[in-house]
Amino acid sequence: MPFNTTRKTIYKGVDSTLGFDIKNQDRKPINLLGKDVMVNIMQVRTGELIVQRRAIQTNPENGYCEFTVFSSDTIDLDPGLYQLSAVIYDADGKANSLYADNNRRATMEIEILDGAYPKYVSSVECTFTQLGNSWVSQPIASNLQKNDTSTLHTIQIRVSDFKGKVSALVSLEYDADGNYFPVKFVNDAKEIKFIPPYVYSTRPDDRWPDSTIEGWNFIADARWVKIVYTPDPDNTGTVDKVIYRS
Repeated sequence: MPFNTTRKTIYKGVDSTLGFDIKNQDRKPINLLGKDVMVNIMQVRTGELIVQRRAIQTNPENGYCEFTVFSSDTIDLDPGLYQLSAVIYDADGKANSLYADNNRRATMEIEILDGAYPKYVSSVECTFTQLGNSWVSQPIASNLQKNDTSTLHTIQIRVSDFKGKVSALVSLEYDADGNYFPVKFVNDAKEIKFIPPYVYSTRPDDRWPDSTIEGWNFIADARWVKIVYTPDPDNTGTVDKVIYRS
């Protein structure tokens, strides 16, 4: 019988746990031992199933269980109203609906909201083209291009016995092929220098992550970013991967 008639709010970017007291028509708790409770989240108009997960019985003798909507469940969902329903399975597999109100409505509303917590976006893997003695990445859309107020940028680099330097270039122009200028990293260095053998150096601009990925940050307002690496003349190693995130 009724488990809730109040719309629940779920925020994108965090895990949200909903608790259920499951009771019979006399408002007495149902013993959940030997039973399973399956919870569904569906699109309102189409009925498309978005999430289906077994609830965790935290106090089964008193009919209490919890259902968690993970941040990964909502990352691709548009903000708005969705429907939630729950089914209880007896030990013999018989399925019984749980109702949201005294009119035996089998769904309740949940609202998914955006904007309260930071969004996590995928990193961009750089692809490089040789230009003279250097290798230059493709133009990557940066914070101003995406109407993002964050000015923090991160690049992560994986090398193998590479000897040379890596720098970041930014542009304020609308055209991705406009003018670029170098920026300093947070350690006040314009270039990240790689000098094998890879051990941590006493100099702040020398850090050696051979065969592992390590990150460097810089702060800038930019529409476009390019990453450049320049091997030393006697270099025999490789730059295996560079990824960027703003």
